[in-house]
Amino acid sequence: MTKLFFPTIAGVRVDRAWWSDQTLHLAVTTTRRAARCPLCGRRSKRVHSAYVRTLADLPCTGARVIVHLRARRFVCRVRWCRRRIFCERLPALVAPWARRTTRQRLELERTGFALGGAPGARHATAAGLPVSRRTLLRLVRAAPTPEAGRVRVLGVDDWSQRRGHTYGTILVNLETHRVIDLLPDRTAQTLAAWLRAHPGVEIVSRDRGGAYADGARQGAPQARQVADRFHLLRNVTDSLERFLARQHASVRHAAQAVAEEVGRPPTPPAPTEASPPAASVRPRRLTRHEQAHQESRARRLSRYEEVRALHGQGHGLRAIARHLDLSPTTVRRYVHADEFPECQPRRRRSVLLEPFVAYLRERWEAGCQNAKQLWGELRQRGYRGGYSRLTDYLRAWRRRPGPIGGPHPAGHATPPAPTRTYTARQTLWLLLRPAEDLAADEQAYLRHLYRLCPHAYVGRALVQEFAAVLREHDVEGLYAWWRGAEMGPIRELARVARGMWHDQEAIEAAVSLEWSNGQVEGHVHRLKLIKRGMYGRSHFDLLRQRVLHAA
Repeated sequence: MTKLFFPTIAGVRVDRAWWSDQTLHLAVTTTRRAARCPLCGRRSKRVHSAYVRTLADLPCTGARVIVHLRARRFVCRVRWCRRRIFCERLPALVAPWARRTTRQRLELERTGFALGGAPGARHATAAGLPVSRRTLLRLVRAAPTPEAGRVRVLGVDDWSQRRGHTYGTILVNLETHRVIDLLPDRTAQTLAAWLRAHPGVEIVSRDRGGAYADGARQGAPQARQVADRFHLLRNVTDSLERFLARQHASVRHAAQAVAEEVGRPPTPPAPTEASPPAASVRPRRLTRHEQAHQESRARRLSRYEEVRALHGQGHGLRAIARHLDLSPTTVRRYVHADEFPECQPRRRRSVLLEPFVAYLRERWEAGCQNAKQLWGELRQRGYRGGYSRLTDYLRAWRRRPGPIGGPHPAGHATPPAPTRTYTARQTLWLLLRPAEDLAADEQAYLRHLYRLCPHAYVGRALVQEFAAVLREHDVEGLYAWWRGAEMGPIRELARVARGMWHDQEAIEAAVSLEWSNGQVEGHVHRLKLIKRGMYGRSHFDLLRQRVLHAA
Protein backbone atom coordinates (compact mmCIF):
# COMPACT_ATOMS: atom_id res chain seq x y z
CA MET A 1 0.00 0.00 0.00
CA THR A 2 2.92 2.35 0.64
CA LYS A 3 4.12 1.98 -2.96
CA LEU A 4 0.55 2.45 -4.16
CA PHE A 5 -0.29 5.66 -2.28
CA PHE A 6 3.19 7.21 -1.75
CA PRO A 7 5.46 5.87 -4.53
CA THR A 8 7.90 8.83 -4.48
CA ILE A 9 7.96 9.67 -0.76
CA ALA A 10 10.57 8.04 1.46
CA GLY A 11 10.43 7.64 5.23
CA VAL A 12 6.74 6.71 5.60
CA ARG A 13 4.77 3.47 5.77
CA VAL A 14 1.04 2.82 5.33
CA ASP A 15 -0.08 0.53 8.14
CA ARG A 16 -3.75 0.18 7.23
CA ALA A 17 -6.59 1.71 5.21
CA TRP A 18 -10.35 1.80 5.78
CA TRP A 19 -13.53 3.42 4.42
CA SER A 20 -15.84 5.61 6.46
CA ASP A 21 -18.64 7.87 5.15
CA GLN A 22 -17.38 7.68 1.54
CA THR A 23 -13.91 8.76 2.70
CA LEU A 24 -10.70 6.73 2.47
CA HIS A 25 -8.60 6.89 5.66
CA LEU A 26 -4.91 5.98 5.71
CA ALA A 27 -2.90 5.28 8.88
CA VAL A 28 0.69 6.33 8.08
CA THR A 29 3.78 5.98 10.29
CA THR A 30 7.25 7.51 9.88
CA THR A 31 10.10 5.01 9.56
CA ARG A 32 13.30 7.03 9.90
CA ARG A 33 15.53 6.22 12.86
CA ALA A 34 16.79 9.80 13.29
CA ALA A 35 15.78 13.36 12.49
CA ARG A 36 17.63 16.66 12.08
CA CYS A 37 17.02 19.68 14.26
CA PRO A 38 15.59 22.55 12.17
CA LEU A 39 17.84 25.11 13.97
CA CYS A 40 21.28 23.55 14.42
CA GLY A 41 20.95 20.81 11.80
CA ARG A 42 22.35 18.07 14.09
CA ARG A 43 20.88 14.57 13.96
CA SER A 44 19.12 13.09 16.96
CA LYS A 45 17.91 9.55 17.67
CA ARG A 46 16.37 10.23 21.06
CA VAL A 47 12.57 10.10 20.74
CA HIS A 48 10.65 12.30 23.14
CA SER A 49 7.02 11.48 22.21
CA ALA A 50 4.66 11.00 19.27
CA TYR A 51 1.41 12.54 18.06
CA VAL A 52 -1.03 12.14 15.15
CA ARG A 53 -1.45 14.74 12.38
CA THR A 54 -4.62 14.69 10.28
CA LEU A 55 -3.90 15.67 6.65
CA ALA A 56 -6.07 16.02 3.54
CA ASP A 57 -4.61 14.32 0.47
CA LEU A 58 -5.45 14.05 -3.22
CA PRO A 59 -8.70 12.14 -3.96
CA CYS A 60 -8.72 8.48 -4.90
CA THR A 61 -11.31 7.41 -7.52
CA GLY A 62 -13.23 10.61 -6.80
CA ALA A 63 -13.40 10.01 -3.02
CA ARG A 64 -11.74 12.10 -0.31
CA VAL A 65 -8.54 10.79 1.25
CA ILE A 66 -7.58 11.56 4.88
CA VAL A 67 -4.06 10.73 6.07
CA HIS A 68 -3.53 10.06 9.80
CA LEU A 69 0.22 10.61 10.11
CA ARG A 70 1.91 9.43 13.32
CA ALA A 71 4.82 11.84 13.70
CA ARG A 72 7.49 11.77 16.42
CA ARG A 73 9.15 14.44 18.53
CA PHE A 74 12.91 14.25 19.13
CA VAL A 75 15.22 15.76 21.73
CA CYS A 76 18.09 17.93 20.52
CA ARG A 77 21.26 17.06 22.47
CA VAL A 78 23.26 20.13 21.40
CA ARG A 79 23.59 22.24 24.52
CA TRP A 80 23.93 25.61 22.81
CA CYS A 81 20.82 25.02 20.58
CA ARG A 82 17.75 26.93 21.65
CA ARG A 83 15.40 24.19 20.39
CA ARG A 84 15.20 21.39 22.94
CA ILE A 85 12.36 19.40 21.41
CA PHE A 86 11.51 19.32 17.70
CA CYS A 87 9.27 17.37 15.35
CA GLU A 88 10.65 15.40 12.45
CA ARG A 89 10.20 17.05 9.06
CA LEU A 90 8.80 15.38 5.94
CA PRO A 91 9.02 18.13 3.25
CA ALA A 92 8.09 15.74 0.44
CA LEU A 93 4.83 14.87 2.19
CA VAL A 94 3.70 17.89 4.21
CA ALA A 95 4.93 21.34 5.27
CA PRO A 96 5.26 22.24 8.97
CA TRP A 97 1.92 23.08 10.64
CA ALA A 98 0.04 22.32 7.38
CA ARG A 99 -3.31 20.52 7.30
CA ARG A 100 -2.99 19.26 3.72
CA THR A 101 -0.27 17.36 1.89
CA THR A 102 2.18 19.12 -0.38
CA ARG A 103 0.82 17.52 -3.52
CA GLN A 104 -2.74 18.55 -2.67
CA ARG A 105 -1.59 22.12 -2.05
CA LEU A 106 0.16 22.21 -5.43
CA GLU A 107 -2.95 20.86 -7.15
CA LEU A 108 -5.13 23.51 -5.50
CA GLU A 109 -2.62 26.20 -6.49
CA ARG A 110 -2.82 25.11 -10.12
CA THR A 111 -6.60 25.16 -9.94
CA GLY A 112 -6.59 28.64 -8.40
CA PHE A 113 -4.20 30.02 -10.99
CA ALA A 114 -6.18 28.53 -13.87
CA LEU A 115 -9.76 29.22 -12.75
CA GLY A 116 -9.66 31.73 -9.91
CA GLY A 117 -11.66 31.65 -6.68
CA ALA A 118 -15.32 30.67 -7.09
CA PRO A 119 -14.95 28.68 -10.37
CA GLY A 120 -11.88 26.91 -9.00
CA ALA A 121 -13.70 26.00 -5.77
CA ARG A 122 -16.60 24.48 -7.73
CA HIS A 123 -14.21 22.50 -9.94
CA ALA A 124 -12.11 21.24 -6.99
CA THR A 125 -15.18 20.22 -4.99
CA ALA A 126 -16.54 18.24 -7.92
CA ALA A 127 -13.14 16.51 -8.27
CA GLY A 128 -13.10 15.42 -4.62
CA LEU A 129 -11.15 18.34 -3.16
CA PRO A 130 -13.67 20.34 -1.13
CA VAL A 131 -12.25 23.82 -0.63
CA SER A 132 -13.56 27.38 -0.31
CA ARG A 133 -12.85 30.15 -2.77
CA ARG A 134 -11.05 32.17 -0.09
CA THR A 135 -8.66 29.29 0.55
CA LEU A 136 -7.84 29.08 -3.16
CA LEU A 137 -7.18 32.81 -3.36
CA ARG A 138 -5.04 32.63 -0.23
CA LEU A 139 -2.93 29.87 -1.80
CA VAL A 140 -2.56 31.91 -5.01
CA ARG A 141 -1.41 34.96 -3.08
CA ALA A 142 1.04 32.93 -0.99
CA ALA A 143 2.71 31.31 -4.01
CA PRO A 144 6.21 32.60 -4.81
CA THR A 145 6.32 35.23 -7.55
CA PRO A 146 8.34 34.22 -10.64
CA GLU A 147 11.57 36.14 -11.07
CA ALA A 148 11.99 38.39 -14.08
CA GLY A 149 15.60 37.35 -14.72
CA ARG A 150 17.83 39.19 -17.15
CA VAL A 151 15.92 41.22 -19.74
CA ARG A 152 17.57 42.61 -22.86
CA VAL A 153 14.54 43.60 -24.99
CA LEU A 154 11.61 44.97 -22.99
CA GLY A 155 8.07 45.65 -24.25
CA VAL A 156 6.00 48.23 -22.34
CA ASP A 157 2.30 48.99 -22.67
CA ASP A 158 -0.61 50.06 -20.50
CA TRP A 159 -3.72 48.14 -19.45
CA SER A 160 -6.88 49.33 -17.74
CA GLN A 161 -7.82 48.27 -14.25
CA ARG A 162 -10.92 50.44 -14.55
CA ARG A 163 -11.35 51.91 -17.99
CA GLY A 164 -11.15 55.68 -18.00
CA HIS A 165 -10.04 55.87 -14.37
CA THR A 166 -7.18 53.55 -13.34
CA TYR A 167 -4.43 52.14 -15.57
CA GLY A 168 -1.42 49.91 -14.99
CA THR A 169 1.68 48.86 -16.95
CA ILE A 170 2.53 45.46 -18.38
CA LEU A 171 6.16 44.47 -19.02
CA VAL A 172 7.03 41.71 -21.51
CA ASN A 173 10.33 40.09 -22.36
CA LEU A 174 10.15 40.25 -26.16
CA GLU A 175 12.85 37.60 -26.59
CA THR A 176 11.15 34.94 -24.45
CA HIS A 177 7.57 36.14 -25.22
CA ARG A 178 6.75 36.11 -21.50
CA VAL A 179 5.12 38.61 -19.13
CA ILE A 180 7.69 39.43 -16.47
CA ASP A 181 5.88 41.98 -14.30
CA LEU A 182 2.82 44.19 -13.80
CA LEU A 183 3.07 47.72 -12.40
CA PRO A 184 0.17 49.35 -10.53
CA ASP A 185 0.22 52.59 -12.58
CA ARG A 186 1.61 54.04 -15.81
CA THR A 187 3.78 56.85 -14.49
CA ALA A 188 7.35 57.57 -15.53
CA GLN A 189 8.65 57.27 -11.95
CA THR A 190 7.34 53.71 -11.48
CA LEU A 191 8.82 52.49 -14.78
CA ALA A 192 12.14 54.21 -14.07
CA ALA A 193 12.35 52.55 -10.63
CA TRP A 194 11.73 49.12 -12.17
CA LEU A 195 14.40 49.67 -14.82
CA ARG A 196 16.95 50.74 -12.20
CA ALA A 197 16.22 47.55 -10.25
CA HIS A 198 16.71 45.45 -13.41
CA PRO A 199 19.83 46.74 -15.20
CA GLY A 200 20.86 45.35 -18.55
CA VAL A 201 17.91 46.45 -20.67
CA GLU A 202 19.21 47.42 -24.12
CA ILE A 203 15.99 48.00 -26.09
CA VAL A 204 12.64 49.37 -24.85
CA SER A 205 9.66 48.97 -27.19
CA ARG A 206 6.77 51.25 -26.26
CA ASP A 207 3.85 53.22 -27.63
CA ARG A 208 4.08 56.96 -28.23
CA GLY A 209 3.05 57.92 -24.69
CA GLY A 210 5.28 60.52 -23.12
CA ALA A 211 5.30 58.90 -19.67
CA TYR A 212 6.95 55.69 -20.89
CA ALA A 213 9.48 57.66 -22.93
CA ASP A 214 10.48 59.69 -19.85
CA GLY A 215 10.55 56.60 -17.63
CA ALA A 216 12.82 54.71 -20.04
CA ARG A 217 15.04 57.77 -20.37
CA GLN A 218 15.41 58.10 -16.59
CA GLY A 219 15.68 54.43 -15.63
CA ALA A 220 17.70 53.08 -18.58
CA PRO A 221 19.47 55.94 -20.38
CA GLN A 222 21.66 53.43 -22.23
CA ALA A 223 18.65 51.65 -23.78
CA ARG A 224 17.43 52.41 -27.28
CA GLN A 225 13.73 53.25 -27.44
CA VAL A 226 11.53 51.85 -30.21
CA ALA A 227 8.10 53.27 -31.05
CA ASP A 228 5.31 50.83 -31.86
CA ARG A 229 4.67 50.58 -35.61
CA PHE A 230 0.97 49.79 -35.17
CA HIS A 231 0.36 52.99 -33.21
CA LEU A 232 2.36 55.01 -35.74
CA LEU A 233 0.22 53.74 -38.61
CA ARG A 234 -2.90 54.23 -36.49
CA ASN A 235 -1.99 57.88 -35.87
CA VAL A 236 -1.60 58.49 -39.60
CA THR A 237 -4.87 56.80 -40.58
CA ASP A 238 -6.78 58.58 -37.81
CA SER A 239 -5.52 61.92 -39.11
CA LEU A 240 -6.81 61.03 -42.60
CA GLU A 241 -10.19 60.10 -41.07
CA ARG A 242 -10.36 63.50 -39.35
CA PHE A 243 -9.65 65.15 -42.70
CA LEU A 244 -12.47 63.18 -44.37
CA ALA A 245 -14.83 64.15 -41.55
CA ARG A 246 -13.99 67.78 -42.26
CA GLN A 247 -14.77 67.22 -45.97
CA HIS A 248 -18.27 65.91 -45.22
CA ALA A 249 -19.84 67.94 -48.07
CA SER A 250 -17.60 66.30 -50.70
CA VAL A 251 -18.27 62.86 -49.22
CA ARG A 252 -22.03 63.40 -49.44
CA HIS A 253 -21.96 64.87 -52.96
CA ALA A 254 -19.82 61.97 -54.21
CA ALA A 255 -22.44 59.49 -52.93
CA GLN A 256 -25.16 61.52 -54.66
CA ALA A 257 -23.19 61.47 -57.92
CA VAL A 258 -22.98 57.67 -57.76
CA ALA A 259 -26.75 57.48 -57.27
CA GLU A 260 -27.24 59.77 -60.25
CA GLU A 261 -25.12 57.49 -62.44
CA VAL A 262 -27.26 54.43 -61.73
CA GLY A 263 -30.48 56.29 -62.50
CA ARG A 264 -31.64 57.31 -59.05
CA PRO A 265 -32.90 60.80 -58.43
CA PRO A 266 -30.14 62.64 -56.60
CA THR A 267 -30.63 64.31 -53.27
CA PRO A 268 -30.71 68.11 -53.61
CA PRO A 269 -27.39 69.48 -52.39
CA ALA A 270 -27.39 71.22 -49.08
CA PRO A 271 -27.27 74.99 -49.29
CA THR A 272 -23.82 76.30 -48.64
CA GLU A 273 -23.29 78.44 -45.61
CA ALA A 274 -22.44 82.07 -46.17
CA SER A 275 -18.91 82.90 -45.22
CA PRO A 276 -18.80 84.96 -42.05
CA PRO A 277 -17.51 88.49 -42.27
CA ALA A 278 -13.91 89.02 -41.48
CA ALA A 279 -13.43 89.81 -37.83
CA SER A 280 -11.60 92.89 -36.81
CA VAL A 281 -9.80 90.92 -34.10
CA ARG A 282 -7.78 87.79 -34.87
CA PRO A 283 -9.79 84.78 -33.59
CA ARG A 284 -8.37 82.42 -30.99
CA ARG A 285 -6.87 79.21 -32.35
CA LEU A 286 -9.22 76.32 -31.65
CA THR A 287 -8.12 73.16 -29.94
CA ARG A 288 -8.46 69.77 -31.64
CA HIS A 289 -11.53 68.94 -29.57
CA GLU A 290 -13.17 72.25 -30.49
CA GLN A 291 -12.38 71.72 -34.18
CA ALA A 292 -13.92 68.22 -34.09
CA HIS A 293 -16.99 69.64 -32.33
CA GLN A 294 -17.41 72.34 -34.98
CA GLU A 295 -17.02 69.84 -37.83
CA SER A 296 -19.60 67.55 -36.23
CA ARG A 297 -21.98 70.48 -35.84
CA ALA A 298 -21.50 71.40 -39.50
CA ARG A 299 -22.45 67.86 -40.56
CA ARG A 300 -25.59 67.88 -38.40
CA LEU A 301 -26.52 71.36 -39.69
CA SER A 302 -26.19 70.10 -43.27
CA ARG A 303 -28.50 67.17 -42.48
CA TYR A 304 -30.97 69.52 -40.80
CA GLU A 305 -31.15 71.74 -43.89
CA GLU A 306 -31.61 68.71 -46.18
CA VAL A 307 -34.49 67.46 -44.04
CA ARG A 308 -36.18 70.87 -44.09
CA ALA A 309 -35.70 71.13 -47.85
CA LEU A 310 -37.23 67.69 -48.56
CA HIS A 311 -40.11 68.36 -46.19
CA GLY A 312 -40.78 71.65 -47.97
CA GLN A 313 -41.09 69.71 -51.25
CA GLY A 314 -43.89 67.60 -49.74
CA HIS A 315 -42.08 64.39 -48.82
CA GLY A 316 -43.23 62.41 -45.77
CA LEU A 317 -41.22 61.96 -42.60
CA ARG A 318 -40.60 58.23 -43.06
CA ALA A 319 -39.66 58.72 -46.69
CA ILE A 320 -37.11 61.35 -45.70
CA ALA A 321 -35.74 59.06 -42.97
CA ARG A 322 -35.29 56.18 -45.45
CA HIS A 323 -33.73 58.43 -48.06
CA LEU A 324 -31.21 60.11 -45.75
CA ASP A 325 -30.62 57.02 -43.59
CA LEU A 326 -31.72 58.85 -40.45
CA SER A 327 -33.85 57.89 -37.50
CA PRO A 328 -37.54 58.86 -37.86
CA THR A 329 -37.28 60.51 -34.44
CA THR A 330 -34.42 62.70 -35.69
CA VAL A 331 -36.36 63.66 -38.83
CA ARG A 332 -39.45 64.50 -36.77
CA ARG A 333 -37.36 66.57 -34.36
CA TYR A 334 -35.76 68.49 -37.24
CA VAL A 335 -39.11 69.15 -38.93
CA HIS A 336 -40.86 70.42 -35.82
CA ALA A 337 -37.92 72.50 -34.57
CA ASP A 338 -38.16 76.28 -35.00
CA GLU A 339 -34.40 76.48 -35.40
CA PHE A 340 -31.44 74.14 -35.57
CA PRO A 341 -31.36 72.02 -32.36
CA GLU A 342 -27.96 72.17 -30.76
CA CYS A 343 -26.36 69.03 -29.37
CA GLN A 344 -27.32 68.36 -25.76
CA PRO A 345 -25.06 66.63 -23.23
CA ARG A 346 -25.62 62.91 -22.93
CA ARG A 347 -27.62 61.59 -20.03
CA ARG A 348 -26.92 58.37 -18.23
CA ARG A 349 -29.28 55.48 -18.94
CA SER A 350 -31.58 54.64 -16.07
CA VAL A 351 -31.80 51.09 -14.75
CA LEU A 352 -35.25 51.49 -13.17
CA LEU A 353 -36.96 49.59 -15.99
CA GLU A 354 -34.56 46.65 -16.22
CA PRO A 355 -36.33 44.46 -13.57
CA PHE A 356 -39.62 44.87 -15.47
CA VAL A 357 -38.45 44.23 -19.05
CA ALA A 358 -39.56 40.58 -19.05
CA TYR A 359 -43.07 41.52 -17.84
CA LEU A 360 -43.29 44.36 -20.37
CA ARG A 361 -42.36 42.05 -23.24
CA GLU A 362 -44.91 39.47 -22.13
CA ARG A 363 -47.70 42.05 -21.96
CA TRP A 364 -46.61 43.60 -25.27
CA GLU A 365 -46.70 40.27 -27.10
CA ALA A 366 -50.09 39.58 -25.51
CA GLY A 367 -51.47 42.64 -27.31
CA CYS A 368 -51.41 45.31 -24.60
CA GLN A 369 -49.53 48.23 -26.21
CA ASN A 370 -51.11 51.09 -24.27
CA ALA A 371 -48.31 52.88 -22.44
CA LYS A 372 -50.67 54.41 -19.87
CA GLN A 373 -52.09 51.04 -18.91
CA LEU A 374 -48.65 49.41 -18.79
CA TRP A 375 -47.36 52.24 -16.62
CA GLY A 376 -50.19 51.69 -14.13
CA GLU A 377 -49.48 47.96 -13.98
CA LEU A 378 -45.78 48.57 -13.41
CA ARG A 379 -46.55 51.04 -10.62
CA GLN A 380 -48.49 48.30 -8.84
CA ARG A 381 -45.46 46.01 -9.20
CA GLY A 382 -43.08 48.52 -7.62
CA TYR A 383 -41.91 50.66 -10.55
CA ARG A 384 -40.84 54.13 -9.31
CA GLY A 385 -39.95 55.73 -12.62
CA GLY A 386 -41.89 58.32 -14.59
CA TYR A 387 -44.36 57.86 -17.42
CA SER A 388 -42.15 59.59 -19.99
CA ARG A 389 -39.29 57.19 -19.23
CA LEU A 390 -41.54 54.26 -20.08
CA THR A 391 -42.79 55.85 -23.32
CA ASP A 392 -39.21 56.54 -24.40
CA TYR A 393 -38.36 52.90 -23.81
CA LEU A 394 -41.40 51.63 -25.73
CA ARG A 395 -40.81 53.93 -28.69
CA ALA A 396 -38.26 51.52 -30.17
CA TRP A 397 -40.83 48.68 -29.99
CA ARG A 398 -43.40 50.69 -31.94
CA ARG A 399 -41.18 51.17 -34.98
CA ARG A 400 -42.52 49.16 -37.91
CA PRO A 401 -41.48 49.43 -41.56
CA GLY A 402 -44.01 51.26 -43.74
CA PRO A 403 -46.01 49.60 -46.53
CA ILE A 404 -43.94 48.49 -49.46
CA GLY A 405 -45.36 49.44 -52.86
CA GLY A 406 -48.60 50.79 -51.38
CA PRO A 407 -50.26 54.07 -52.30
CA HIS A 408 -48.81 57.25 -50.82
CA PRO A 409 -50.99 59.47 -48.66
CA ALA A 410 -52.64 62.42 -50.30
CA GLY A 411 -50.67 65.63 -50.22
CA HIS A 412 -47.29 63.84 -50.18
CA ALA A 413 -44.92 63.59 -53.09
CA THR A 414 -43.46 60.29 -54.22
CA PRO A 415 -40.65 59.50 -51.77
CA PRO A 416 -37.15 59.53 -53.24
CA ALA A 417 -35.37 56.21 -53.47
CA PRO A 418 -32.86 55.62 -50.70
CA THR A 419 -29.22 56.20 -51.61
CA ARG A 420 -26.17 54.68 -50.00
CA THR A 421 -24.34 57.03 -47.70
CA TYR A 422 -20.73 56.87 -46.58
CA THR A 423 -19.24 57.96 -43.28
CA ALA A 424 -15.72 59.24 -42.86
CA ARG A 425 -14.56 55.89 -41.49
CA GLN A 426 -16.19 53.90 -44.32
CA THR A 427 -14.55 56.21 -46.82
CA LEU A 428 -11.21 55.72 -45.07
CA TRP A 429 -11.43 51.94 -45.42
CA LEU A 430 -12.33 52.29 -49.10
CA LEU A 431 -9.24 54.42 -49.61
CA LEU A 432 -6.99 51.91 -47.86
CA ARG A 433 -8.29 48.81 -49.64
CA PRO A 434 -6.76 47.69 -52.97
CA ALA A 435 -8.67 48.91 -56.02
CA GLU A 436 -9.25 45.37 -57.32
CA ASP A 437 -11.12 44.46 -54.10
CA LEU A 438 -13.67 47.27 -54.50
CA ALA A 439 -17.09 46.91 -56.08
CA ALA A 440 -18.08 48.95 -59.14
CA ASP A 441 -20.16 51.46 -57.16
CA GLU A 442 -17.37 51.88 -54.60
CA GLN A 443 -14.83 52.61 -57.35
CA ALA A 444 -17.26 55.13 -58.88
CA TYR A 445 -17.71 56.73 -55.47
CA LEU A 446 -13.95 57.17 -55.08
CA ARG A 447 -13.64 58.67 -58.56
CA HIS A 448 -16.26 61.29 -57.75
CA LEU A 449 -14.62 61.91 -54.37
CA TYR A 450 -11.24 62.53 -56.05
CA ARG A 451 -12.91 64.94 -58.47
CA LEU A 452 -14.70 66.88 -55.72
CA CYS A 453 -11.82 66.70 -53.23
CA PRO A 454 -8.42 66.12 -54.88
CA HIS A 455 -6.74 66.24 -51.47
CA ALA A 456 -8.37 62.90 -50.61
CA TYR A 457 -6.21 61.26 -53.29
CA VAL A 458 -3.14 62.97 -51.84
CA GLY A 459 -4.02 61.70 -48.35
CA ARG A 460 -4.50 58.17 -49.66
CA ALA A 461 -1.10 58.28 -51.34
CA LEU A 462 0.58 59.58 -48.16
CA VAL A 463 -0.94 56.85 -45.98
CA GLN A 464 0.03 54.11 -48.42
CA GLU A 465 3.55 55.54 -48.68
CA PHE A 466 3.91 55.55 -44.89
CA ALA A 467 2.72 51.92 -44.69
CA ALA A 468 5.32 50.98 -47.34
CA VAL A 469 8.04 52.75 -45.34
CA LEU A 470 7.21 50.68 -42.24
CA ARG A 471 6.88 47.46 -44.22
CA GLU A 472 10.15 47.83 -46.12
CA HIS A 473 12.16 49.36 -43.20
CA ASP A 474 13.07 52.34 -45.36
CA VAL A 475 14.70 54.97 -43.10
CA GLU A 476 15.47 57.38 -45.95
CA GLY A 477 11.90 57.09 -47.15
CA LEU A 478 10.71 57.97 -43.64
CA TYR A 479 12.46 61.35 -43.75
CA ALA A 480 11.16 61.97 -47.26
CA TRP A 481 7.63 61.17 -46.07
CA TRP A 482 8.00 63.58 -43.15
CA ARG A 483 8.98 66.42 -45.42
CA GLY A 484 6.22 65.63 -47.91
CA ALA A 485 3.53 65.39 -45.23
CA GLU A 486 4.62 68.65 -43.59
CA MET A 487 4.52 70.50 -46.89
CA GLY A 488 1.32 68.78 -48.06
CA PRO A 489 -2.13 70.35 -48.26
CA ILE A 490 -3.70 68.22 -45.48
CA ARG A 491 -3.20 69.96 -42.17
CA GLU A 492 -4.14 66.88 -40.10
CA LEU A 493 -1.30 64.84 -41.64
CA ALA A 494 1.05 67.81 -41.36
CA ARG A 495 0.28 68.05 -37.63
CA VAL A 496 1.04 64.35 -37.15
CA ALA A 497 4.31 64.64 -39.08
CA ARG A 498 5.41 67.61 -36.99
CA GLY A 499 4.63 65.68 -33.82
CA MET A 500 6.75 62.73 -34.99
CA TRP A 501 9.85 64.92 -35.13
CA HIS A 502 9.78 65.15 -31.32
CA ASP A 503 10.11 61.33 -31.15
CA GLN A 504 12.50 61.06 -34.07
CA GLU A 505 14.97 58.52 -32.65
CA ALA A 506 12.30 56.08 -31.45
CA ILE A 507 10.42 56.23 -34.77
CA GLU A 508 13.62 55.75 -36.75
CA ALA A 509 14.38 52.69 -34.58
CA ALA A 510 10.86 51.38 -35.25
CA VAL A 511 11.53 51.54 -38.99
CA SER A 512 15.04 50.07 -38.88
CA LEU A 513 14.69 47.40 -36.14
CA GLU A 514 12.56 44.27 -36.02
CA TRP A 515 11.14 44.84 -32.53
CA SER A 516 7.61 46.07 -31.99
CA ASN A 517 4.78 45.87 -29.47
CA GLY A 518 2.62 43.37 -31.33
CA GLN A 519 3.08 40.52 -28.86
CA VAL A 520 2.60 42.94 -25.95
CA GLU A 521 -0.89 43.70 -27.26
CA GLY A 522 -1.59 39.97 -27.27
CA HIS A 523 -0.55 39.69 -23.63
CA VAL A 524 -2.79 42.66 -22.78
CA HIS A 525 -5.70 40.79 -24.36
CA ARG A 526 -4.86 37.70 -22.27
CA LEU A 527 -4.70 39.87 -19.16
CA LYS A 528 -8.18 41.22 -19.93
CA LEU A 529 -9.53 37.68 -20.20
CA ILE A 530 -8.09 36.79 -16.79
CA LYS A 531 -9.40 40.01 -15.25
CA ARG A 532 -12.89 39.55 -16.67
CA GLY A 533 -12.94 35.93 -15.56
CA MET A 534 -12.55 37.22 -11.99
CA TYR A 535 -15.59 39.50 -12.51
CA GLY A 536 -13.70 42.63 -11.41
CA ARG A 537 -13.53 41.55 -7.75
CA SER A 538 -9.77 40.96 -7.68
CA HIS A 539 -7.15 43.30 -6.32
CA PHE A 540 -3.93 44.13 -8.09
CA ASP A 541 -1.77 41.64 -6.15
CA LEU A 542 -4.03 38.69 -7.05
CA LEU A 543 -4.25 39.68 -10.71
CA ARG A 544 -0.46 40.07 -10.85
CA GLN A 545 0.07 36.59 -9.44
CA ARG A 546 -2.30 34.97 -11.92
CA VAL A 547 -0.86 36.79 -14.94
CA LEU A 548 2.77 36.04 -14.06
CA HIS A 549 2.09 32.36 -13.35
CA ALA A 550 0.02 32.04 -16.52
CA ALA A 551 3.00 33.35 -18.46
